[in-house]
Amino acid sequence: MGEVSEINLSEGQTKEETHPDVAVQQVEDNNLDYDAQRLHDLGYKQEFKRSIGFFVQFGFAFTTMAVTAEYAIGVGPALNAGGPVAMFYGWIVVAIFVTFIGLGMAEIVSGKYRKFGSLMIAFTLLILIALIKQALPTAGGIYFWCYKLADEKNGRFMAWMAGYVYLIGLITAGMTLAWGGAQFLIGIIGARTGNFEQSEGVYVGIYCAILVLCTIVNYFGTKVTSVLNKVMIFWSLIGTILIIVIMPAMAPTHQSAKWVFTEWINNTGYSSSGTVFLVGLLQAGWTLIGYETSVQIVEETQRADVAAPRGILLSIAGSWIQGTFLIISILFSIQNIDDLVSCPVPIAELFRSTTNEAVATFLMVILFVMQIASLCNSMLANGHLMWSMARDGCIPFSKFFYKLTGYNHTPFRCILFQTLCGIVVIMPSFGSVIFWQAIMSAAVIAINVAYGLPFFCRIVWTRNTPLRGPFSLGRASIPVNIIALVWIAFFAIILCFPSLSPVNAASMNYASLMIGAVVLFALGFWFVNGRHHYKGPLQNVHEE
Repeated sequence: MGEVSEINLSEGQTKEETHPDVAVQQVEDNNLDYDAQRLHDLGYKQEFKRSIGFFVQFGFAFTTMAVTAEYAIGVGPALNAGGPVAMFYGWIVVAIFVTFIGLGMAEIVSGKYRKFGSLMIAFTLLILIALIKQALPTAGGIYFWCYKLADEKNGRFMAWMAGYVYLIGLITAGMTLAWGGAQFLIGIIGARTGNFEQSEGVYVGIYCAILVLCTIVNYFGTKVTSVLNKVMIFWSLIGTILIIVIMPAMAPTHQSAKWVFTEWINNTGYSSSGTVFLVGLLQAGWTLIGYETSVQIVEETQRADVAAPRGILLSIAGSWIQGTFLIISILFSIQNIDDLVSCPVPIAELFRSTTNEAVATFLMVILFVMQIASLCNSMLANGHLMWSMARDGCIPFSKFFYKLTGYNHTPFRCILFQTLCGIVVIMPSFGSVIFWQAIMSAAVIAINVAYGLPFFCRIVWTRNTPLRGPFSLGRASIPVNIIALVWIAFFAIILCFPSLSPVNAASMNYASLMIGAVVLFALGFWFVNGRHHYKGPLQNVHEE
């Protein structure tokens, strides 16, 4: 592959055309504002109303991750697979590699070019995020990045695969969030009554009601979700502080520091400590995703080239700190491990055993609201991704889904489609809990695989091409991309491990089967339809 001097922001764009002074002149000549011009340069016309600023951008990523709620819901399984050692040190391991992924994404989406020569300096950019601007501000996000980072021959195929894998990942992640919301609501009831046992029908009914509720919220578009995310930043921060402080403050007894940082628990059936530790990483891996979803709303963001990358990296840094303190508080506050891991909603039992019924209920309500807000954001992000793919003719019935409706110019048809999929797909869970567990695992794998595809494109096709932006890793760029890609591939394998041994039909992890079905569907549909009709992004800039 011949070396290219730089990656341009749009097809055929020269270095001179991307100079800031020239860009300003283009805005004046085309009577477009700054954001509309940046989008125009990427081949798209402005269709959303831009009403989102940096605060909401950060809030969107931070609220979608919902670290406190997402980690709390899996406390029981995490204790079984390695106990405190896997929970604390596993969190640090996953957070470090997620930082590599975030740094790689930040470079891909950066604006003006500035060079940094070492990996250590790259990590300091989590603090120096004010320097970062975004060069690819489209609702397609990962889907669009793969097209730009691959070569001309493979760009369409890589965008197609990334789009479908990520789309299905977000749909199944939304289902998982709704199911978690149902667990929290049942936990609220159990915190008051002590009864956590509910039938599968109750779970499914609450799950469907939560999906419908979040669909209604998203009907009103970013005018409502902007307010929601502003409120949720404070709700999440204050709520997390309350949980972190109240549990150990009211707990009758406390675990020792030695127990918190060195205790090893293995209730998985595996004899290998290494395997147990890897299985114990699953909860941290599920918790530390979602930071990229704010990219999906950049076409509604003012100065998206500044706001979006800041939001991504700040949400990663904030979540890392938030999760560390939460885990330490949980471990010091645990009373009876057997009661905790045997409870259908372990976090509710933890709150009951460390506080009292009233306080436990209050803390569960905090988590429930976090979960609902996270689902609202996830559904909105998925709606924007699906709408972006419909804009490019990448999905069936594209003309139908490529419509902005709702109360505030929203891709509501795409959001409604996600809700209907979530309700239909959940029905087989009445017959088997294994089916539901496979969906949850497949969600994490699909999203992580989607994360890895832009890095794959970067390494294979544009490794000798400097990325233009204020955030460039310089000589560390390709090593960082390789580390991120290797971790993603490794972690995808871990996510397919059964959580218990010996493995039988009931304990088998069917995630590999689910993700295989996703990939085969995307490949099959590509050969049947995509390679003949899909032209790739950059299709509507000249439309009226």
